Amino acid sequence: MALLEVNNLTVRFYTGDGTVTAVDNISYTVERGEKFGVVGESGAGKSVTALSLMRLIEDPGQIEGGSIKITDSSIVESFQEYYGIETLSGAHDYVIDLETLRHDHDLTSIAERIEALDGPAADLTGARYESPTEMARQNDLTIDDIVGFGYATELGIVDEDAFIVVDGDRQYLELMLAPESAVRRLRGNHIAMIFQDAQTALNPVYTVGEQISETIRHHLDYSEAEAKERAIRLLDRVGIPEAETRYSDYPHEFSGGMQQRAVIAMSLSCDPDLLICDEPTTALDVTIETKILDLIRELADDFDTAVQFITHDLGVIAELCDRVMVMYAGKPVEKASVEQLYYEPKHPYTAGLMSSIPRIGDDSDRLQTIPGTMPDLVELPSGCSFHPRCPYAEEACARKEPQLLNPESGDIVTDPNERSASCLAYSGDLRTELGFEVVIDESGAPTDTTPVESNHEY
Repeated sequence: MALLEVNNLTVRFYTGDGTVTAVDNISYTVERGEKFGVVGESGAGKSVTALSLMRLIEDPGQIEGGSIKITDSSIVESFQEYYGIETLSGAHDYVIDLETLRHDHDLTSIAERIEALDGPAADLTGARYESPTEMARQNDLTIDDIVGFGYATELGIVDEDAFIVVDGDRQYLELMLAPESAVRRLRGNHIAMIFQDAQTALNPVYTVGEQISETIRHHLDYSEAEAKERAIRLLDRVGIPEAETRYSDYPHEFSGGMQQRAVIAMSLSCDPDLLICDEPTTALDVTIETKILDLIRELADDFDTAVQFITHDLGVIAELCDRVMVMYAGKPVEKASVEQLYYEPKHPYTAGLMSSIPRIGDDSDRLQTIPGTMPDLVELPSGCSFHPRCPYAEEACARKEPQLLNPESGDIVTDPNERSASCLAYSGDLRTELGFEVVIDESGAPTDTTPVESNHEY
């Protein structure tokens, strides 16, 4: 069952140099207990995507479109109780009843009102339609979309504080509509985050134990003694020796690996449903990295916590994740299971990332690299953003922007969980076919694979 549904998320930063579209129409889901990886180079939009889930985008950034749904029924029930809503049927300030809206409103007239608003509705229409009215004519516009993308609120169709959505037996929270009080409650209680640098996540003037206890008391109804006891248990659980003594130590008295373990303990202190890990092992050496990854996997399984793992390292993805989304210049370029990605990548960028991973027994003097750098997001290349760096690029790649397609059928993908890649090779626009040579080390464990080697030079 899906815990999180993200649809057409778009985030822009308005800088002195121009507008940066850091996240451009991203859609994906995360299932309860699943480990979902997001991979790409620096500047791909991975961290901005994660921060958007917690509504932590600061000026000059803005979440400009899209829908973020929390679909777990137990989380919905906790918010229903928090706001004193006895039943989700009937009228309430915080509740949106989609069946009532469908009965009371005509979609075509709403589409016309949306078009009269300032600004484009690309988050709603995507790349398939020119306008909301065209969507309505094709019977592809739904009241769910109008609510989820915020247009029902903007048009005054629903209350401005309404964010608990009821659709028959289905109930979910629309995070993009939630008031700040609801978002604060969601952070920590239901969604927690482990940041790259543990030193910046820990306050140097308070003991590690005090910071974990304060997190527990802020979100849970615990006494000071109960919070301390829980914090000590968590420190012990994440592998910090003499946890009761180390409770009173300051962050600078912990090693880098122990600091990251303490941050993990703090993140899990309120039993979150989703744990976002933003490159949590970047600053650690390889031996400590392995231990931290093992710890995250073990704790996620024990707590039945979903994990969204952000990294530039496909080796980490292979070790930890079930499914993966590859991002480039703010857009998804490939979605697949980890096995599919490693055995049969479908995008040249993915193949380039695979080729750049060091391999045991490789006698070559130099690692393969992808030429060039991530493009300037203020002035993206025309057509496919990756084409200036792609060894397969043809003239069409500079003219036409690819969509996420099913690599086998070439059909446009609408299901965010379906295997897909955004390359013109699958729409029939290229003269030559892509060909990635996959090299698998069959002597290892079934899940251990040597990443793909491209038969083109990078």
